Amino acid sequence: MSETERDIGMAVWAGTFASAAMIAHQMAGKATRDALFLSTYGYASLPAMVITAAIVSLFLAGVASRVAGRFEPGRIVPLVFGISAVLTLVEWSLLSVDRGAVAVMVYLHLTGLGALLVSGFWSILSERFDPRSAKRYITKIAAGGTVGGLLGGVLAERIAAMFSIEAMFPLLAFLHVVCAVLTRRLGRGEESPALTAEFKHRSSQNEVGINVLRRSPYLTTIGALIFLTALSEGLLDLGFKSWASTQILDGNNLLRFFAVFYTAVALITMLFQTLATRGMLQRFGLAASAGALPAVVAVGALGVMAIPGLISIMVARGAESITRNSVYRSAYELLFNPVGAPERRVVKPLLDVGFVRVGDLAAGALAQLMILFTTGGPRGAPYMALTFVFAVAAITVARRLHKGYLKTLEKSLLIRGSYLEGDRMTDAAQTAVLQTLGAIDLSQFRQSVSGIEGVADSRVETPDQPPSVPAQLDPELARTLELRSRDRSRVRQALTESPVTPALISHVVPLLAWDEVARDAIHALRRVAGKSTGVLTDFLLDPDTDFSIRRRLPLVLIEAGTQRSVDGLLAALQDRRFEVRYRCGRVLSKLHSDHPSLRLDRAVVLAAIDREVAVDRGVWESRRLLDATEEEESPPVIDEVLRDRADRSLEHVFTMLSLILPAQPLRVAFRGLYTDDAILRGTALEYLESALPEDLRIKLWPFLENPIRRADQSRSGEVIMGDLLKSDESIADRLDALKRFREKSD
Repeated sequence: MSETERDIGMAVWAGTFASAAMIAHQMAGKATRDALFLSTYGYASLPAMVITAAIVSLFLAGVASRVAGRFEPGRIVPLVFGISAVLTLVEWSLLSVDRGAVAVMVYLHLTGLGALLVSGFWSILSERFDPRSAKRYITKIAAGGTVGGLLGGVLAERIAAMFSIEAMFPLLAFLHVVCAVLTRRLGRGEESPALTAEFKHRSSQNEVGINVLRRSPYLTTIGALIFLTALSEGLLDLGFKSWASTQILDGNNLLRFFAVFYTAVALITMLFQTLATRGMLQRFGLAASAGALPAVVAVGALGVMAIPGLISIMVARGAESITRNSVYRSAYELLFNPVGAPERRVVKPLLDVGFVRVGDLAAGALAQLMILFTTGGPRGAPYMALTFVFAVAAITVARRLHKGYLKTLEKSLLIRGSYLEGDRMTDAAQTAVLQTLGAIDLSQFRQSVSGIEGVADSRVETPDQPPSVPAQLDPELARTLELRSRDRSRVRQALTESPVTPALISHVVPLLAWDEVARDAIHALRRVAGKSTGVLTDFLLDPDTDFSIRRRLPLVLIEAGTQRSVDGLLAALQDRRFEVRYRCGRVLSKLHSDHPSLRLDRAVVLAAIDREVAVDRGVWESRRLLDATEEEESPPVIDEVLRDRADRSLEHVFTMLSLILPAQPLRVAFRGLYTDDAILRGTALEYLESALPEDLRIKLWPFLENPIRRADQSRSGEVIMGDLLKSDESIADRLDALKRFREKSD
């Protein structure tokens, strides 16, 4: 196991146990808080307390947002856990002095500071793992939290039965000490160049959380979801506590009731988390999974209206809590994957705490109005109807999240990939290029061989004295004879002296197979490609046309810029030879960029990609280009540094994807596959998983394993040596090239 894998394993372990301790504290703390306050002041004072706690939480969220913009969460969060533990012990010491004041302090402490700590914990996780790994690990860490919730509920019930509310305080302090130790360990990790690039990108901006929200429609949508969900949940929770407090009056009995309730909820949550959460995330996606919580609240509110009573509202509240702490929690945290770390640090406290508390404040205000102006108050049908309305509004907002998630992921990918530009490419990526010398045009290592300018196609004869063209012939016929003379200089002169006429095209196209004049033939045909697209595409699509011609015809059609040329190139994506398909994809990408008005049939492109990936790994990795010409256009999505990678199949697939997806994020995603930066690579894979149709993603995914590792495994020193010696170079020149390669590798 590598050092990095050990670190990740330790981080997952620390995160799982920290999550368990944190949620155990949250469950036991909520039971203690509610029982202490309700037994001291009664339900009538609860809405006012909720409003006060919401105001305090908003203030703390603003402070946390500013602090988070200056310090890493891995440093601050463990410290605040420690402060919370000390504050709990102080409250314990004052309990016998002024129970009423301590009840208020505990409510404010656990409502405000507790929520910030949960937010901070998930912020550490979001920076510790890349977006792709986060989906795998966060579900496991959240499962640890459900076990902690079960433990917290059991401890609260047993302590209430055997001792009293006072005995809960040392337990709560101990749990936050454990959280402080574990989150400190969780925050340690290798520095990520991708995250460094993000912070450098924002280094000149003094980020304020509210400004980040204003300029990000995606975060604004998340904020709206949080507010509406918190409002509907808050109304349901206040109704539940109203029913409970009117039927259970003793403080210790009330603590036991809440403890048993939270324990049962935690047990069911643990089962649901284990059996269903991951499957729901994969099947329905993040947006639908986040919308599951308000959906459950809406159904619960309808159920309470239909069958009023403590049992029905307890079931509704339990279902809401189960959903929140399983599928919603996992989906909600993953929604922040594409948000840049600098923005996430300053905005997450506002969303996790600020927007939630605004929702609580609104719920408290509405509950207070219901108490004043309705006979049933929080136990009446109008109250539940209001809960249902806000829950439905939250569902509507959740439906808009997926599109924003994808757009934000694209932006994040571009920023995180900026460190790869120029000379800042990782050593691993540079090594990968060097390790594929067999796929590189090794002319960079050599001087031109004296007397040889190219290698003629085997089908083109080059006699010593080509026959001369008789004088006084028709100019068109004379030029035809020059083109067919098989004399290189005469053919080149015939190609360049004037534009090719339509009658001559059928004589020029075969010259594409002759390496020594192919470049001149390409230029000559490009000048008339727009007017002769039909003839050129007929040659391209005719399976009887020589492969040497078909592989170069796309380089001619690049200048056509017509719908007919696009249609022909799309049809040629079915050619039996990979190099023809490869060139057609490159040219289509260029035409798509230069002429956005030209139509590209998405279904045809997807079908072509599907054919490319429907092969075994041996075929996929064996694809090579036989022809390299200076007429090639710059790769649409593949960086110049990586354009000579051996895996042409992956390059071709990405090129065709650029016809239906934004090219720049794809370019960064491709480079991200070659980097050893887990954050950038994970972001690239997460973008591809989110952007690709599911059936295509399933087929492509096996080929997206680390290309560097594949190159290491597949290209031995003997293979590289063999490739070096296959060209027409002298052995001495090749050995010099190999020596330079090995010196760089060392």
